[in-house]
Amino acid sequence: MEDLIIILAGAAGALVKDIVQDGSLVLPEKKDGKIVLGFIGGLLIGAFVGYVVDGQPLTAAMGGFTGSSLLAKLAQSSEIFKKE
Repeated sequence: MEDLIIILAGAAGALVKDIVQDGSLVLPEKKDGKIVLGFIGGLLIGAFVGYVVDGQPLTAAMGGFTGSSLLAKLAQSSEIFKKE
């Protein structure tokens, strides 16, 4: 039960970040044959980062808030994700 609370706190942090950053939530959609997850992707990342960061709900929420931004910066700087 405690793990579920931590996961939900991380997802809530990511949801707050999406609302604060964009002023709205981007709904999932299909574009050019690809599925764009929208805010669902942020929730998944936030839940994962919140669970990994710490066992406290407040820290998990802050991890979820910053998690997707951190992963995006890592992806931009990594040679693996660079487009040719």
